[in-house]
Amino acid sequence: MRQSCVRTAAIAFLVVLPVLCADAATNKSRQIVEGTVVAVQKQRVESPEYQFGSGNPADAPLASRYYAYEVSIRVDCKTYVGRYTTPFNYLPSAFTADQPIQLRLTRHVMYFELPDGTDLRMGIVRRKAGCSADR
Repeated sequence: MRQSCVRTAAIAFLVVLPVLCADAATNKSRQIVEGTVVAVQKQRVESPEYQFGSGNPADAPLASRYYAYEVSIRVDCKTYVGRYTTPFNYLPSAFTADQPIQLRLTRHVMYFELPDGTDLRMGIVRRKAGCSADR
């Protein structure tokens, strides 16, 4: 009987522990943190990158054009580089260098609630660790 109780308690512990850990990780990713926009790099992207064919414009392949912005944001001693793509040549003014900004970090995505009330999602493409002397 006693072994049965110990076994049941161990199984219950093994079942509940992952649930508690997952809940703690979820709450951590919901925290809003303060960051600073470090830099913004704009790129005009055309696809396909190459154009070939005869001199007749009707023979050219269809091309898509969009803008990609790589936004570097420093949070504590880490810098997160996010990529934002848009068909328009526009990035919200909240992403100006040396501006403080509030965000929510997850493993692969940064979420922003902009001053005008819109939500923006940016995929994280790189992380840089370490504090510099000028921080």
